[in-house]
Amino acid sequence: MTSCPTEDPLICLCARVPESAVLSAKTAGIRDIPSLREATGANTGCGDCLTDLEELLA
Repeated sequence: MTSCPTEDPLICLCARVPESAVLSAKTAGIRDIPSLREATGANTGCGDCLTDLEELLA
């Protein structure tokens, strides 16, 4: 069985935050990592997603 790529990839694996949640937060006016962390829970674990989050918020 072959896995299919997801249409809404997880950006933060630790908190299981999908890209759509980050983009929704951006649409709602969130522009910095601390605010995004509070709103979504992203970047509250290992920190590996930080670069991806910064790129999505740019």
